[in-house]
Parts: sequence; C-alpha cells; structure tokens
Amino acid sequence: MQVLEPTIDVSFSPLLRRYTLEEFWALPEPGDRYHYDLIDGALFMVPPADYPHDDIDARLTRSLVLFLNHEGIEGDVHHPQAAIYRDVEAGTYLEPDMMYVSPELKERMGKRRTSADIVFEYSSKSTANYDRTTKADTYLALGIRELWLIDSENSLIEVRHSRNRENRPVWEIRRYGKGESAESEVLKGWRVSVDRLFEGLS
Repeated sequence: MQVLEPTIDVSFSPLLRRYTLEEFWALPEPGDRYHYDLIDGALFMVPPADYPHDDIDARLTRSLVLFLNHEGIEGDVHHPQAAIYRDVEAGTYLEPDMMYVSPELKERMGKRRTSADIVFEYSSKSTANYDRTTKADTYLALGIRELWLIDSENSLIEVRHSRNRENRPVWEIRRYGKGESAESEVLKGWRVSVDRLFEGLS
C-alpha cells in the first residue's frame, strides 16, 4: 500500500473552491497534454486532442479563410491559445478549437474577448459528451451565435444557432451527414461538404 500526501494545489469541486481568472492562470499545468477549462469558477480537466483533429482543423480553416477572402468579409479567425474569458464573481476561460470574431463584435467587446460569433469544436470519443452538453451550454450563455460540433467518429457536422424561447437562450440544432453540406447562418453563403471534410480520415 502507498499513502499519498494530500494536495491542495487544485480543487475540482466548486463546493471546495471556485477560481477567479487570476487564480486559474496561476495553476500548474496538468501535464500529459491535458488542459483545464474554467466555467464559472469550476475546473474541468480536458484530455488532449486525438486523430484526426489537426486534419479537420486544417481543412475547416482553409475553407473558412478562402470564403472570407473571396467574399471580402472582415474578421478574425483564432485558434488556441486564443480564448473566450470573463471574470465576474468567478472566472470562465475556454479555448475553442477555432472561432470567428466579426469586426462589429470585436469593437463592442473591447480588449477582452468575452464572446465570438462562431465557435468550432472537434469532438473525439473522450470529449464528445462534454462538448455537446456542458461546454455547448456555456457557449450559449456566453452569447455565441453559432456553434459547429465536428464529429469525426460518425462523420457528422452539427451546427447550432442561438435562439430565444420563453425569454431564455436555447440552441436550435441542425445535423448534417454524408452527401450533405453544413451551412452557416452567421456567414451566409458559407457551406462545408461533409464528404469532403472527412474524406480519407476514417
């Protein structure tokens, strides 16, 4: 039997501790390519990305940037470690796999990026449930207008649009499979072929 010394460095239950942004930024790195998300002061341990995360990111980035350039649409496309963060009573800090921020939103936000127009998450087996529930609902609360969830295991693209129902925000969900093209509502005219996005990645 091995007896380990108790540690107080990191507390994962908000009943024990809720973190501000400054406290979150001061935490030690978890190691093994894991990272932390912070949602209203609560820590979430996120496993490292696995195949084909990088290939999907490269293809989606190319498609999005080509569309913006072709249409003459301004805006910023960000990748980690660019984050969406805010600090009220407790901190929230998330690093989307990719996000688009329009000039209008950027001007309204000022120096702190507290939201984005579109967020993209590339889900794996280990992150799919978290991405579709806790993280997606946090993005909704942060005012994200459109969320793309990329499911490489099942070759699906899920596009969620923020709506108001009975004075509360909800996601309207559209799911696209083989032979279909996912469409953006925020960037009208931008379409992504499911077949082309996942071609050769299975």
